[in-house]
Formats: sequence, structure tokens, C-alpha cells
Amino acid sequence: MKKVLLIIAFIFTANAANAIDVTIESPKIRLMPPGVNMTAGYFTIINNSDKDITIVGVSSSKYDSMEIHDTVKDGDVMKMVKQDSVTISANARFEFKPMSYHLMLMMPDEDFKENQEIDVTFITKSGDVFSSVFTVKKMTVMKMKMKMDMGDMGHMMKSMMRPDYVFPAGVKGGKNMMSKKLMFGYKYGTMEMDCCKDSTSSVSNDFIKNLGYSMAPTDMTMDMHMFSAMYAVNNKISLMAMISYIEKEMEMVKLSGMNVGNTHKTSSRGMGDLSIAGLYKLSGKSNLKASLSIPTGEYDKKDHNMMGMRKVLPYPMQLGSGTYDLTLGYSFQEIHDDWSYGFQLNATKRFDYNSEDWRYGDRRELSAWVAKPVSQTVSLSFGLDVEHQDNINGKSSNRNNMTPTWNEYFHSHLRVSSNIGLNFKLPNSKSRIGIQCGVPIYEDVDGPQMDPDFKCNLGLSYMM
Repeated sequence: MKKVLLIIAFIFTANAANAIDVTIESPKIRLMPPGVNMTAGYFTIINNSDKDITIVGVSSSKYDSMEIHDTVKDGDVMKMVKQDSVTISANARFEFKPMSYHLMLMMPDEDFKENQEIDVTFITKSGDVFSSVFTVKKMTVMKMKMKMDMGDMGHMMKSMMRPDYVFPAGVKGGKNMMSKKLMFGYKYGTMEMDCCKDSTSSVSNDFIKNLGYSMAPTDMTMDMHMFSAMYAVNNKISLMAMISYIEKEMEMVKLSGMNVGNTHKTSSRGMGDLSIAGLYKLSGKSNLKASLSIPTGEYDKKDHNMMGMRKVLPYPMQLGSGTYDLTLGYSFQEIHDDWSYGFQLNATKRFDYNSEDWRYGDRRELSAWVAKPVSQTVSLSFGLDVEHQDNINGKSSNRNNMTPTWNEYFHSHLRVSSNIGLNFKLPNSKSRIGIQCGVPIYEDVDGPQMDPDFKCNLGLSYMM
């Protein structure tokens, strides 16, 4: 709507700028704290002509949306009601003021400072256009004896200040931001796994030995440090880039042959794949996401084996995929007065094979959660994660038959995990902190394969 009004204003300004005789007095916009995306504008308009003037639109290049509102009394509650138009009688003055008619300005391009000037354009029913420069000013807050109902916009404004406005730390991706905003993020994730499970049951080393393997994994840890940056092109589209530094360690035990019972640890560390993503805001509750994983991480990482020879590590120990992978996602969140819920769907498609003639299997994920603020700065969440992973396609030219971690058919799984999390919104700050931990409650795997014990994610974000 803003773009339409600005185009109309451009068309008519040259011929109509002097066709309407009005005076604007004391135009000002209320200064709001950083991060608040809604404020009000006040002024007095004087119609110097002998004809009525009806204002039907108002816009500014600095705000995504501007509307005319009136404050009306409904019992013991004051409500803000959007007005399609307002008429200023001939040779009369009309005041836009608190608790009456006013401008509602939403989704600013930046956090404005006191005394900053903002151009505002008005369009009348007759097609005339006039403009005025508004000044951002600190204004005293009125003490009210009655309740104030700001409707949907007030609910949205209040929601954005809540700790549960952002997704739990373990949920991938994020939400769209206000136009031109930049956010930096850091997420630390850790997972511990032991061996092993086949179908829905745990299996012993003897079971693995009887399958013909001379070695079996005993436990594995994975730590990931993910760095991200997000920029909002406008209030609909945001762009994001993510890169991870990954550390993995796996312990193996000898099952047969020489040195039976001996254990040996291998490790890998380095940068993972780069992800470039775009988010599109469908509504105030839902987003679409598309991301492309670019193969920047190593997928032929080596370490010394039990014999002291430097060999390529099994599939679970690699840092990257070696393939370009596309992920499509959909997120939904509903925020109520004292609780919220949401879910996210992701599907990853792997393309082609890497230079070692294999690729990871496709993946589908569902995350769902409910959250409740326990204070103005802290919220508690409970959630479920469901992941369905396909087996590896192809076969690495470096594989061997000594351990099940090299078997391409022992990687498919259906896993359900339960999570608990906390979100923190730091007072008077643009920073947020989140932590979420979970454990598996159901697994059905093609194995034997590693079995996760628990996972935790810690997220930090700062918006500029």
C-alpha cells in the first residue's frame, strides 16, 4: 500500500502541489524505544479553502505502513479504530492528538532519534497531494484511568517484546525482521551418542561382531559452532547466511583379530558447509524458507586408525556433504495473551554425488512447540522434534568393511525427541538468548547405528 500511495503522490505532486490550500501546525512523531515497530503522529491541519477536504491516504518512505486511527470509548475500554478517511471542513481546523484522531505509523526502516525529520505525504479524495515534515519528539506518557485496547496492532507490538516471540533455540532458521534490520547470531550445539541400535532395540557388540564387523563404535560426540547473519531487504523478504565450525570425536573398540578389546579414538574438526537462505513472510504468523547448502566442508577427512595409518574417516565423521543441497521450509507461530505455539517443517533434497561417489540421504524434519512467558524477560517451552533420514546413496571409494559406520544402508532412521527450553530477552537490549535440550523418546533405525543420548542448543542473537 505504501508503494501505491508514493506512486500516486509522485504523479500528482507536480500539478497538484499548489492546488490545495492547507496549513500543517506542530507535526510530530512520538519517539519510541529501539526495536519498537509502531508509534503515533500528531498535528493540526487548517483548511484555508472554502471546500471540504477529505484525506483518504497517508504514507512515508520511512515507514512500511501508515494509517489514520481514532480512539473511541467502549464501556470502560478505549479502543483504537482504523479510519478509511477523515474530512476537514471548509475554513476549519482539525487536531490529530492523543486519545483522539491520530496517525498510526508501523514498521519503520530504522530506529529514529529525537529531532530526526520525516517526510509524510497526504492524499485527498479529489486526488490532491500535500506533504509535511514531521519531527521525532519525546512525549510524556498519559496516565489513563481506563483500559486501552489497541486491537491487532497492539497485540503485535506487545508480542514482539515477549521472550517467546522468537523460536526455541533448537529450531532451525528464524523469523522475518523489520525492513533494513541486520541481525547477527551464534549458536552452539552439542550431541552425545553411544552404540548401537537396530530397528527399535539396542544391540550388543556381539550382535555387531556376528554381522562380520571387526570393529564397533562405542560413543561419539559432536560440537557445532554456527555463525549467522540476517538482513531484512524489506518487511517481506529477509536473507541469511550461515557457516559452522564442527568438532567430532568417535571411539572404536576392536571386536576380533589382534588387540581384541582395545579402544581407539578418531576426531575431525573444521568448517562445515555454507548455507544461503531466503525467508518470505506470508503473514504475521507464517514464513516460507528456501536455503541452498554450498559444499565448503570436507567430506574426505582423514585421521589415524588403530594401526597408526592415516585413513579416510567413516560417513558420520565427515564435516561436509560435497553436494549442493536444497532445503524448503515452512514456519507457523500463533501468539496468545499468555502462551504461544508453533511448528516448522523442513525438507532437504540432495543433488548429484560428490567426488567420492556418494551423497547423504534426503531428510525431512518437523519441530513443534508450546511456550509460556514466566516473566517479561523469560519464557519456558516444551517441544517435539521428528526427523526422517534416508540412507546414503552411492558408495565411497574409501570405504571398508571393518565397521558398520561405513555401511551405506545403516543410516536411515525415524527419530522423535522431546525438548525443553528457555528464552531470555535482555532488558533494554536488542539481544536475546535461548537454550533448548532434548532426548529421544522413540527411534526406528536401519542399523546397527549410533544412538543419540541427548542434544542441547544455545543461541545468541543481536539486532542492529
